[in-house]
Amino acid sequence: TKLFSVSGDVTLPGLYEVPFGVTLRHLIYDLAGGVRGRNSLKAALIGGASGSFVTPEMLDIPLSLEGLGEHGLSIGSGVITVFDDTRDLKDVLMRLARFFADESCGVCAACVSGTRNQHQSIQNLASGHFRVHDLETLRDTAWTHPDHSICGVGQLAANPIRSAMRHWPDLFAV
Repeated sequence: TKLFSVSGDVTLPGLYEVPFGVTLRHLIYDLAGGVRGRNSLKAALIGGASGSFVTPEMLDIPLSLEGLGEHGLSIGSGVITVFDDTRDLKDVLMRLARFFADESCGVCAACVSGTRNQHQSIQNLASGHFRVHDLETLRDTAWTHPDHSICGVGQLAANPIRSAMRHWPDLFAV
């Protein structure tokens, strides 16, 4: 079994112990009571702050190392945050980017500059000042600084941004 913490826009947030291989749909809709109110699911972040986003079309992926791995996802810490269709994903991304910029300990230059640059670019995105330079910065940060960081902060800080860029490219239009 695996413990999953389900939070965010669900009716019954909580800690759920389920067998490996149950689907995200089962966890969100059958156990956590579904998306709150009359809203619909926009996204779920699997694996905590350094995890990856999934879309409603991905709800039937088995929550196992193999099932998630086939889709380039990680089970991570088992934290799943659900976002309904009223959530501003730019704001969510900004909060995640700020978290990692604040958490960098300052030892790795790649992590310090990568997380700060990522945060600045996402701030520009959220404020409507997103430019080609910001898109290039996010692409560079997402693909290069993980290889030059010593710990998980620098190695994983770009995961949610990278997955958002893959799922919602229009969000990053310049």
